[in-house]
Amino acid sequence: MRKRRIKSMCVTRAGKAVEVSEGRARVDFFDGRSLEGVDVSMVRARRGDFVEVFGNLALSILTPAEARSKKKAWAEVTKAIAMDTAARATR
Repeated sequence: MRKRRIKSMCVTRAGKAVEVSEGRARVDFFDGRSLEGVDVSMVRARRGDFVEVFGNLALSILTPAEARSKKKAWAEVTKAIAMDTAARATR
């Protein structure tokens, strides 16, 4: 049986800056996780702003509509991954 090669990619995550101090923030992501020390100095995010994060860097501030859209898309991706994982487990 041939092993299947898993491809990986880099993605950004969207979340809400819940604490901001001196250009750093704690961001609560839509998947329920949090990250401390996100650099928000480039976008000048404030507490309550929705931000798009890559690694430990906020790349942009999102409008509430953009944040809702990204939250919905992330939920769809998470569901697809769970379904794929369940299907693999039954093989």
